[in-house]
Amino acid sequence: MWSAKRALVLFLLGVSLRQTDAQSVVSFPPPEAILADVKHKEPKSGVQLSPGNTLTIQSGVGTPTTINVLGFSKDSRVLAAGKDFGRVVVWDVPNRKLLCAVDTGQGIVHAVALSADAQLLATAGEGDRFSLKLWHLPDGKLVRTYNYFNGYVHSAAFGPVGTWIVVSDNAAVTHVLDINTDKQLAELKDMYSPVLSPLGDILMTVSKTNFTVWSTSDWTQKRTLPRSPLYAIPLALSPESDSFVITSSGVFRLLRLSTGEPLPSAPNPELPKFNGAAGGFAAFGTNGAIFGHSNDRLWVWNTGTAQTCVSDLMYSESGSLSPDGMLLAGAKDNSILAQTRSGEGVWIWDTNKLAAKCLKK
Repeated sequence: MWSAKRALVLFLLGVSLRQTDAQSVVSFPPPEAILADVKHKEPKSGVQLSPGNTLTIQSGVGTPTTINVLGFSKDSRVLAAGKDFGRVVVWDVPNRKLLCAVDTGQGIVHAVALSADAQLLATAGEGDRFSLKLWHLPDGKLVRTYNYFNGYVHSAAFGPVGTWIVVSDNAAVTHVLDINTDKQLAELKDMYSPVLSPLGDILMTVSKTNFTVWSTSDWTQKRTLPRSPLYAIPLALSPESDSFVITSSGVFRLLRLSTGEPLPSAPNPELPKFNGAAGGFAAFGTNGAIFGHSNDRLWVWNTGTAQTCVSDLMYSESGSLSPDGMLLAGAKDNSILAQTRSGEGVWIWDTNKLAAKCLKK
């Protein structure tokens, strides 16, 4: 199960990579705010460090404080966090207040998404027959359940006006669902790792051989690009700059959206390796900056200067950039492997201040 995998990944990272990643990269300043869950009764963690530094992992059981995924609303004012044991926490970001907590019954939650008006929350996890559920906010009432999936849901993203949602499952199928009914609008088989453009008018997916660009107005193909390198995965796209971010063999690169050719900008020093089993993200910000999360660290990559800036170990692979590009969020988990303890929850940075402090010109 994912919990055991994640714990093993964290253990290995903590032991072998703590001192090697980002040694020569400028570090993040402290966060400007921390969003925390309320105190609540939680089951016992399935990951324990026994005497003699022996790591014990109970299969299928998570860690109560772990945040697996983060997602902002379109107006950047609401943030949702998917946790283990089916818990999803939602905050009012400007006021630093908890809006609600939803106990989804979906086990380890891997996907969260907020509708354009922030009145609907989509959640999915490893439990409850791999369902996707829609909840009304802020009361947390269940609206609808979708059961189209043959594996757990990797990701979910609402369209720009909140009439549909794109969902990717573990069976290499991308689904487009109508949020007003239980109907499926499109089923893109053998297409996975879907990425929406910032305006939501373009969707990119990947198959064994190609990147495919779709129009979301009618779900027709606009064009295909060769999947090069062979195992590349798309993470973010920017039609405005005619570019998209990929990861291949753990390395991040920038490609031209219109042709698929490599662009000259490459992060220097290299960013922490992307681990597909652990997850991560990338997103285009403002002023040529790309923000992301990989190998337990948040980072910023200035595509104009190639300079990178990397956070300390977060012991978490969940992060998100607000749609307006002004806030970077990353989950901080006080792992059993952590040498020091610090504020647990979601750390928030103002991206302009972050860039000014850690991307020196």
